[in-house]
Amino acid sequence: MSFLKLYLRGVAISIAILLTASTAFAVQATGEGIDRHQALNSALRSAVEIEIGTAVASDSIVESGVLVRDEIASHSKGYVTTYKVLSEGILPDGYIITIDAEVDHNLLFSDYTTVSLLQKMSNLPRLLIFGSGGGFNSVPPESMKSLVHDVAKVFGDKFQFEVIDWPMSRASFHNIEGSMTLDKAIKNNKQLQADYVVTVELELPPSANPVMHLKCVRISDRLKVGETRRPVERYVSLSGKPAQIYSRAVDAAKPEVYWGAVRIARDMLEYMESELDRGKGFRYSMSFLGFPEIDLVGTSLENIPGYVRKEVKRKSGRNMELVYWSTLRPEALLKRVDTSLKNLGVGKFKSRMDGRNIKFRWENPDGF
Repeated sequence: MSFLKLYLRGVAISIAILLTASTAFAVQATGEGIDRHQALNSALRSAVEIEIGTAVASDSIVESGVLVRDEIASHSKGYVTTYKVLSEGILPDGYIITIDAEVDHNLLFSDYTTVSLLQKMSNLPRLLIFGSGGGFNSVPPESMKSLVHDVAKVFGDKFQFEVIDWPMSRASFHNIEGSMTLDKAIKNNKQLQADYVVTVELELPPSANPVMHLKCVRISDRLKVGETRRPVERYVSLSGKPAQIYSRAVDAAKPEVYWGAVRIARDMLEYMESELDRGKGFRYSMSFLGFPEIDLVGTSLENIPGYVRKEVKRKSGRNMELVYWSTLRPEALLKRVDTSLKNLGVGKFKSRMDGRNIKFRWENPDGF
């Protein structure tokens, strides 16, 4: 059973127990602060912490200095659907407020599960994150550098992904010119070495609040893995110079970054798990060119750890093209196939990997 599957099942059991135990729709909480705004935020956080509960908190393992419970609670406003002020007043050194808050249980525990898994996992996919401005009313990518950087920091610092923050990293890739696009990422991926791209788009329609749009696409086959649209709470005036308008829109969108990133991260985890649950593993295209005893090569692939199944597409003479499903990731699978061919006594051959397309060419006439 995969590492991801084990964690998902363990956390799912914990969440099911908590959801069964927690039936209240409203939580009463009190907060204090130097002013009303700070006191209200403190009360909202307290309401979410109560819902998280001590059982979930005990499962919050500190990983890389980040506590899952605190991470969720620090973004409490997004989990409170409505609240009613029960009492409030001025203190000698600040303000106090008591509220009755309704917390979105499903969203809270779903995000807790996602963040908890990400904090405990290793070898997460490598992400390339950049701004996209395809829409007529979109903020240009060059004006979104700070927003893209905030998205990259959540995926990298909070969720432990290996991240290429394109606005910050582009100086390291001198030969890639102009704005980054999906086509350009695919073309230059031997250099970038990314598994997925996450694009950030900020729409700024007239007479409406901005909308932040995040989308995740797998580079190897352009598969859209996740997508979310986050309405921005603050209205942005379109008066003034374009640079000023764009700056206001970016600042207004930043509070939505965390929740948008969580949605995309959850989509990625669910997709990776569903790929394995379907019994198919990860899908690869393999080609073997010039190999004698090609049937023996095909049979050897079934003995590689992580093998699920294979489907031969074309086979003639010394060539074979097939679809291969494995629970191994690309680099690990390539090494395993290399070793398997060497154990057959093939001799000299070359291999090449481009995403999930793997090719092998036989070169040694003394093999077999």
